[in-house]
Amino acid sequence: MRFKRKKGKKITKAKEHSLDGIKFASGLELYCYKALKKAKIPNQYEGKTFELVPKFKFKGTLMDKGVTKGKKVFKEMTGNVRSISYTPDFINLEEGFIIETKGLRTPEFRMRFKLFLKHLHETSQSIDVYIPSNRRQVDITVETILKKREQAA
Repeated sequence: MRFKRKKGKKITKAKEHSLDGIKFASGLELYCYKALKKAKIPNQYEGKTFELVPKFKFKGTLMDKGVTKGKKVFKEMTGNVRSISYTPDFINLEEGFIIETKGLRTPEFRMRFKLFLKHLHETSQSIDVYIPSNRRQVDITVETILKKREQAA
């Protein structure tokens, strides 16, 4: 039996947390923030949004389902396509790292993240990317960043 998600419904059990006036989407994000703060690694939480695919107007005919006068109909659409963007959880471009804490990896996340990695590759940005899925992996990520910092000094 397939699980069908209703529009607007969360698919994870993550609970929001707050600390230092910042609202985190999950406990793992909060844990990562605390670990980075304890290690004195500067970072920004959701500090930069990358535009992966710019918005555009589709020139051909686009027929899709829509609503007219409260009824679902198959009709011609405008063709305006929204941009695709990505905002990583933690970022420090000076030290060259991005951390995306991710417990559940949805198909949507996988697709968007591949587009993000392609964007980094095409713009020749030398950035280390970490995707810890649990607290132990967050600790390993922090240790790795500290080791790279020592080697650079």
